[in-house]
Amino acid sequence: MITRLLVLLVVLCALPAAAQAQAQRRGVPQEAAEPLREALKLLETIRVSNLDASWRANAFARLARVLARLGDAEAARTMSNSALAAIDEPVKTPPPAAISPGVIYALLVQTHADLHDGEIAQKLAERGFAVLQTLPDAATRANLMPYMAMGLAEIGNLAGARVAALEGLRAATQVPPGRDQIAALAQVTMAQAKIGDHANALETLAIARQAAAQIPDVTGQVYALAHLARAEAAVGNYDRARTLARDSAMTYDRTQTDSNFTIALRVTTLGLIAVAQAEAKDRNAAHQTMRTLHLTVAQLVQTYERFQALVTEVDTIVQVEKVI
Repeated sequence: MITRLLVLLVVLCALPAAAQAQAQRRGVPQEAAEPLREALKLLETIRVSNLDASWRANAFARLARVLARLGDAEAARTMSNSALAAIDEPVKTPPPAAISPGVIYALLVQTHADLHDGEIAQKLAERGFAVLQTLPDAATRANLMPYMAMGLAEIGNLAGARVAALEGLRAATQVPPGRDQIAALAQVTMAQAKIGDHANALETLAIARQAAAQIPDVTGQVYALAHLARAEAAVGNYDRARTLARDSAMTYDRTQTDSNFTIALRVTTLGLIAVAQAEAKDRNAAHQTMRTLHLTVAQLVQTYERFQALVTEVDTIVQVEKVI
């Protein structure tokens, strides 16, 4: 049991007014308190469920990442340990790339980087790098390598960060044009900018712009514009980033008839748009998108999907508030 998290859960359930004050003292934005409370409650169901360990590990790791952003170091470390323990459990079938151990390691590298656990983050990065190198799915490698690079940069390992960013870029060139490629190129741009490799970031950004122009479908364009907005903001092109983020939001409005664009995917997309708007310094637009995100999350009822959506909502709130 996670004592500290359960204490938070009990407080939030029993005393709404006191819970909001407590959440704010703990660094939780007021609007994130309720979705966080529900996510913690659902996690207890997931913890004792018959889901394969990979799915549980992903749940623990995602919440660890959010808790680190919230500044709750003790709870984040506990969640991280739960994720690592789940990775070591036997699984019935190999997990899909999206929840494979490489994903867990990448999430935890940034978690411990945020917590200033440099030695732990470094060790996790080494393990994660080795796992990702053997992963046949180029799209997953392309997206996670720069993610780890940003964590390594956070703990001061700039040499390791450059290697991870370069590996991400190499993998991105193997990915066909589309959502995965543009996401990876944007992540690499952001990682290079964080490291201080401005010239390389601009080169990668130029490739990302070309890749975004090759995505014909409307739903794909939403992703492309939002990711590109984040990349532009990372190199300081805020006016261009603002325009792209607004275009992404307007393009999203044209996806309502797309039956393949599930509610769960919409939640992830709206979170991405809101963060892009915030990083582009468009406060009002970001808050408007978050309101839409909240209403969209409410449509999900299946336990695991709803948990993931609630975590996305909390994570989006925290990122937007920190940027703004």
